[in-house]
Amino acid sequence: MYAMTFTPKQKAVFDYIKHYISENGFSPTFEEIAYNFKYKSKGTVYKHIKALKLKGLIRQDWNRVRSIQLTETKTHTSNLLPVKGEWKKNSIMWYESNYEFEEAAGNTVYNNNAFLIKIKTAALKKHNIIRGDQIVVQPTVSKHCAGFVIVKNRNSSLTLYKPSWNRSPKRILGQISGVTRNY
Repeated sequence: MYAMTFTPKQKAVFDYIKHYISENGFSPTFEEIAYNFKYKSKGTVYKHIKALKLKGLIRQDWNRVRSIQLTETKTHTSNLLPVKGEWKKNSIMWYESNYEFEEAAGNTVYNNNAFLIKIKTAALKKHNIIRGDQIVVQPTVSKHCAGFVIVKNRNSSLTLYKPSWNRSPKRILGQISGVTRNY
């Protein structure tokens, strides 16, 4: 149902959340997750939850206990996506129209207009996206996706914002619906 687009520890946390919700009808707290995995800090749980949200596998209301929700699974389109560019420093270098195609995880593709961007910078590390990753980008913002929104700033640099960002829709390049990492 969910493709392996995350680390083994993230998968374990995701599976625990999924099982907990199916057993109890509501999500676990950060404390319960930390206790289950014997983490000494809730900060470790926070990092895993943040990564799972970025990858579009879960949603969570800010500052609310037991607000973790699994994202809906949908009928997906083709997993072969065009690689349209490279994110270098604060901008994307767009490729010419004869794109190469690469496979993306099935649960990250929501429409036939999705595309991949290769990450060639460490600038996105604070968002758990590292050099060598590929991001799956949906050209429009969707309520079905919990990923960051890619926004072009006035100085032409790019920034990632939370999905709720909607100040200037014309500056939105798309929404990240997944991250692919090769190990």
